[in-house]
Amino acid sequence: MAWTSCSQTKDTFINRTCHNLSAHYNGYYNAGIKLEEATDKLAETHVDHYDRILSVFQYADATKAKAIYPQLEDAMKRTKTAIERHTIIDKRGNEKPASERWIDDNYLLYGKCQFFKHDYFEAMATFKYVETTYRKEEGRHLGSLWQAKTFLELTQLREAEEKLDYVRNQGDFPKNSKWELEAVTADFYLQTKNYEKASTHLARAAELVKKRDTKIRWLFILAQLHQVKGEFKQAFDLYTRVIKMNPKYEVGFNARLNRARCSDGSSGNNLTVRKELEKMEKDPKNKDFLDQIYFAFAGLSKNEGDETAQVEYLNKSVRASTANVNQKALSYLELGKIAFIKREYRIAQAYYDSTTSNLGNDYPDYTEILNRRNSLTKLVKNLRIIENEDSLQRMANLTPMERQRMVEEVFQQEEAERKKAEEEKQANQIFQPADPKVLNAMNSGTGSSWYFYNPQAVGLGFNEFLRKFGDRKREDNWRRSNKQSNINVEENIEMEKIVDVTAKNDSLAQGGNAKEIRKQEMLKAIPSDKEALDKSTAKIIEAYYTIGLIYREQLNDFAAAADAFEALLKRFPDSKYTLQCYYQLYRLYSGATNNKQQIGPSVENKQRADYFKDIILTKHGDTEYAEIIRNPNYAIEKANRKTELELFYEETYRKYLNGEYQAVIQRKNEADSRFPKSILSPQFELLKALAIGKTQPLSTFEASLLEVIKNNQEDPVKDRAQEILDAIHARGTTTPVVPTAPTVSSEVISTPTEQPVVASSAFKYNPDTIHFVVVIFQNIGGPIDPTRFKTKLSNFNSTNFGSKAIQVQDLLFGPRNKIFVLRSFTNKAEALSYNTMMYDNDDVYGNVSTDNYFQYVISANNLPELIRQMKTEEYEDFYRNFYR
Repeated sequence: MAWTSCSQTKDTFINRTCHNLSAHYNGYYNAGIKLEEATDKLAETHVDHYDRILSVFQYADATKAKAIYPQLEDAMKRTKTAIERHTIIDKRGNEKPASERWIDDNYLLYGKCQFFKHDYFEAMATFKYVETTYRKEEGRHLGSLWQAKTFLELTQLREAEEKLDYVRNQGDFPKNSKWELEAVTADFYLQTKNYEKASTHLARAAELVKKRDTKIRWLFILAQLHQVKGEFKQAFDLYTRVIKMNPKYEVGFNARLNRARCSDGSSGNNLTVRKELEKMEKDPKNKDFLDQIYFAFAGLSKNEGDETAQVEYLNKSVRASTANVNQKALSYLELGKIAFIKREYRIAQAYYDSTTSNLGNDYPDYTEILNRRNSLTKLVKNLRIIENEDSLQRMANLTPMERQRMVEEVFQQEEAERKKAEEEKQANQIFQPADPKVLNAMNSGTGSSWYFYNPQAVGLGFNEFLRKFGDRKREDNWRRSNKQSNINVEENIEMEKIVDVTAKNDSLAQGGNAKEIRKQEMLKAIPSDKEALDKSTAKIIEAYYTIGLIYREQLNDFAAAADAFEALLKRFPDSKYTLQCYYQLYRLYSGATNNKQQIGPSVENKQRADYFKDIILTKHGDTEYAEIIRNPNYAIEKANRKTELELFYEETYRKYLNGEYQAVIQRKNEADSRFPKSILSPQFELLKALAIGKTQPLSTFEASLLEVIKNNQEDPVKDRAQEILDAIHARGTTTPVVPTAPTVSSEVISTPTEQPVVASSAFKYNPDTIHFVVVIFQNIGGPIDPTRFKTKLSNFNSTNFGSKAIQVQDLLFGPRNKIFVLRSFTNKAEALSYNTMMYDNDDVYGNVSTDNYFQYVISANNLPELIRQMKTEEYEDFYRNFYR
């Protein structure tokens, strides 16, 4: 009875002993067991990706962490109970930290549970409380250190660095925890890609840590860091040290592979390493890892300077790949790099396309790889446009009989290739773009090498390439009738016109007249009159100019860019891009772009630059291009100039944002008199309508928007006003609206307008902003009952996310559908973590198929756009690229 009735307000020896024992065993000790069970379970399921630098800690796997939420919730309940019942307080209710021994430990453990649940902001508050409240306890140092860990998980690197500096400046940091301090510091430098300092701190951590498996892991990472830095001898020695420590099979296997890639081509180690790889190749246990072994052989051959052997081993790696699609992607990537360096861009495009189709989008260089793939794809597409249109125009000059014969030959060759592809597929001999014969055929240049005049090229047309070039990334159905990988096939390539028409009619193959239909469609693609011929020529001109821009801006192949612009001028001297070509060639030959030398300096190149400069200044002296040449600072000066009109609009815009709506209405009227019928008049009118929406009844707001639409039929504000009206009608209420920001004048530009190369989207990617999870399904008559669904969601959140207050809101999504919004998550990673656990969860959806609902992660700034569109198609494409 004495123990159970200990007062929290009496600071006596008996009371302190009672509370300390209870806080230790009932709270911290038992909760610690639960946390240890959870983290051990997490470690067992953790998957390392050895194709990149391993993570210092294994706690960051958000997907696998779902399985330990029940244990974490249990531990949190125990520590919370201990804190509530055994914190000693004074008569005013203030905690007395000096009288307690285990309350700070309970708080710290509670924060760790929050951390492992990815509730980072809540964890941060807990660690901060430990740091500031328990000034005389060692736990305050760990509270500071775990704040740094949390900052790193939130990618708040500046804050993490400041906190680590603070911790290191504390002279009494516990010696038995210094290994963790060094490891967290190494983690920070890894995230900031300062591999030199990361190596220094990780080496200290590896020497201080006692746990054997952790020591091996950090030595392995240390070897990887030296490998990345090009310090191959140090890496080789560290991998050897790891191997001698008899690690787990997976670690030892990858240490041997990486050691092979670090072998110096001129050293005596090569023979030993090669024999070891050959032994691994023959080991039956490594049957499923041959792709990695051949990749290591390729690295060894590269170090020896044997490119032929390197390519051969990379091809063997691709063919040997079974389940490890990331390894297949890396093999394709190396092949793509080889082709790219050789300027064999068609071959490189095929390899980069396969790379992005197999490579996870969490790979460190994924964005760079994807950008190169997109650039190459755009380049190949436009090269083929020129080939196809040239060939179709030549075809137009043939007699009808010659055309029929040509089409018949193409059709027969295409059918033969189709049968061959089926035979190869049955024999599991899928087309490999690594085959030099195939790639050489694909690498034919522009001009006369048209598919119709080259039967082999017809068989290797991109339509066939897509059919036989397998190894697409495995994905969920995602309820689309048109299955695609995460890269849009339409962007992937614009097929040759005739072959594309052939593909469209594949479905008619079962009909008796399919053959003739396909032939007729081929013939119809040939331009038969002046209008069709002009359209074909326009496509060629457009393609040439786009090719030049891609070479110059994206591939940095300045000589090829100059060739493209020169070819356009030679073939079409009076096209709409003639002046632009003059300017581009002036920049290329003079090295005036972005302060980079575009083409090697020579007397001939200077003469060419002067030639195009003189043409621009003499024949087009009144253009902006001429002004830029005369005044190198012209673009900067123009961008910095602001007219009185623009300044007046900016001030009006600011007043709207500040809520001065009456002033906005008055200033719009003033603008009408001061700047009648100006370029900004439509935006002033919309701004006034929005101000009316903030101050007057809904009917008046709608009338104002209708007036904007009526008065501005040719201006973009018409569409914006219509969107707002549609939103009002769809939801029966207004939503917050932000007017157009004052970047209004299309005249304020840095250089003459060029054609965009990459398509834009209404959705913007911002992974670090607030995110939601949304579920969309049929509201009435569907398999999901909205009321029951909301109840199930509540139960699911209570069980798995009880310590996080997740709010659920439901809205109409069009006339028949409903959207549930679950909020809020601090960033993309946290939302994806929740989304993965909830998706297809039986407790939430029961037996309902995933075909019957959409479930997305979406940022707060993109949700209004999704609701405005009232459809999922565009966001689904965006989602595939950035969230899957």
